Amino acid sequence: MRKVWQFLPTFYFGDAIGNDCLAISRFLTSKGIENAIGAKVIHPKMEEYASAFEEARKQIKDEDLIIYHLSVGDEMNDWFSALPNKKAVIYHNITPYKFFKTYSAVHIAVTQQGRWQMKKMADSVDLAIADSEYNAGELKKLGFPEAKVVPILMPFDDYRQEPDEETVKAMSDGKKNILFVGRVAPNKCQEDIIAVFAEFKKKYNMDARLVLAGSFGGMEQYKARLDKYVETLGLTDDVLFTGHISFSQILAYYKTADAFLIMSEHEGFCVPVVEAFLFGVPVLACDYGAIGETMGDAGVLLSSQKEPAKAASVLYEMLSDETWRSEEKERMKQALTRFETKAVEEKLWEALLPFVQE
Repeated sequence: MRKVWQFLPTFYFGDAIGNDCLAISRFLTSKGIENAIGAKVIHPKMEEYASAFEEARKQIKDEDLIIYHLSVGDEMNDWFSALPNKKAVIYHNITPYKFFKTYSAVHIAVTQQGRWQMKKMADSVDLAIADSEYNAGELKKLGFPEAKVVPILMPFDDYRQEPDEETVKAMSDGKKNILFVGRVAPNKCQEDIIAVFAEFKKKYNMDARLVLAGSFGGMEQYKARLDKYVETLGLTDDVLFTGHISFSQILAYYKTADAFLIMSEHEGFCVPVVEAFLFGVPVLACDYGAIGETMGDAGVLLSSQKEPAKAASVLYEMLSDETWRSEEKERMKQALTRFETKAVEEKLWEALLPFVQE
């Protein structure tokens, strides 16, 4: 069997795409397939798993299969398109640039670049893989080969680690904890999450806090707007922005959450929804992008017409109805079967086998 290379611009620790790449590598190794990872930027904790791009590219042989994780604009995209090798793209979605207007010229540039590069890449690949039907639809519109839908390969065992004790203690003070996990970014619409929480506090007077867990690096202007909004609503003591935190702290926030609230307007898959299900945390979301697809028959999906008062009412019902919560736990368990390691690995192997065997 031929050697398989995976490439991506940035190989971050704790990042959904980085985790997917590493999980695929481990799976290929379990199948006896020689494989390697190359990236331009490698987090120190990931250095043992990958080689610097400039060194890795020199080691590629004509018969090797190249897998590329596409999620942003980068010069590496054009390099990949030009390769003569057999090639597979795994598309994780590129956020439309419109969300970053007024907040980040850098994000506008790289997302626009990514979309342009996608169009040029379409007829250069032999295999297209998307982690959702939503993403597969985007590839189809641009002329890629019909995409195989393979969800992100999530290492469920990692979530069974011990959560951060101090965070668990701090969050276990009797308050209802409303959680969102994800970087602070305009497409995540944290202002809408705050608006729902404000209505919830105002109407139901429940002793609750909102935890917005995620880094805001590069989005300082957007974060400043959110801070001002929270202050205007008089919620400074009730809304917690965690910034970048450790994985054990993320686990602690999931462990102590009573509900997961997401108002994002663009998600290509949405790993935190699966994470919430894994911890038995009911999810309330709006119907945008791939969110409904990822949720399946679990969670509560509202229309894409955001109504904070209505969402707050539903949130209250989710927190108050113990019968519903008990039944929802079973629905979440069932929803998780689509993302279990063995099920996803089977889909991945079915997609890759014809190309690694050549």
